[in-house]
Amino acid sequence: MIPKIVLIGAGRFGGNHLKTLVKLDSRKIIKFIGVIDLDPKVRQKIKKNFHVETSDKIQDFLEKADGFDVVTPPDSHYKLVKLLLKKNKHIFVEKPLTLKSKQSEELVSLARKNKKILQVGHIFRYSETISFLKKLIKKNDMPNYIVGNFLQDRVQGHNTGAIFIFMHGFDILDNLVNSNPITVTGFANLYSKNTNLEVNSFVLLKYKKLNALVNVGLIPSGKRRSIEIFSNKRHIICDLLDQEILIHKNNKLERKFTIKQKNEPLTLELTDFAKCIKNNTKPIADGKIASRVVKICELATESIKSNKSLSF
Repeated sequence: MIPKIVLIGAGRFGGNHLKTLVKLDSRKIIKFIGVIDLDPKVRQKIKKNFHVETSDKIQDFLEKADGFDVVTPPDSHYKLVKLLLKKNKHIFVEKPLTLKSKQSEELVSLARKNKKILQVGHIFRYSETISFLKKLIKKNDMPNYIVGNFLQDRVQGHNTGAIFIFMHGFDILDNLVNSNPITVTGFANLYSKNTNLEVNSFVLLKYKKLNALVNVGLIPSGKRRSIEIFSNKRHIICDLLDQEILIHKNNKLERKFTIKQKNEPLTLELTDFAKCIKNNTKPIADGKIASRVVKICELATESIKSNKSLSF
């Protein structure tokens, strides 16, 4: 059985999904049967270039599709995914799953009840660099604290602050630590004059055996994607832009690794989605993981507003 998949949303990042789905169709991993988008110009262009059926209505594909790939604005995810799960469809949805943890938990419960796949686009779960880093931590001494930087000179135009926009940093941390934080504390460093939303923040997460500080959002220039891990013996620097891992010991560079990503993470994500539908298995980045990361972001945002540390 080759699952029949429909893309909802073919905007900027949806365009990447579109090309990936076309590629997976050519490999017979999925059957790519359509695109739903509200913009008639986008639909016309897709129909011309990719020869795939398009519509502005979900109803046109409900009887045909096994699963939907949802790449729409975050504030639309809850209602859209809920509707599709109630129609007994498998779902891949870009992160964040929702903007409220209770809504995420509701969707996870609904997917479980209807025995449907709910996968979320936490793409770094498919990063070979992060997988290597995770094994490296397990082999050596456990960290005392972690510092993450997820920064760039442009912030997306969503109706959310930087904490939700750059939530990949919190997902990577969740993956590495593999436990819930005890408390979450957010600090807003910059606000947007137009939206009054935070556009650069520090988030402090206290775990049972370590602390982590994640800086997310806008900077004047450049782009940074890094995780630094500090322990009694080592300082590990993971640069996710260059796919490099440096291990320092006693003020000297001990080892350097350059990781080669064999397959694009988005290809791996959507291939995993297809396999999970076919084999009725659990995806690497499932709804439960996504719900937990939403809660971290939600608490960090609420902590900024209340000026208090909040329990997980």
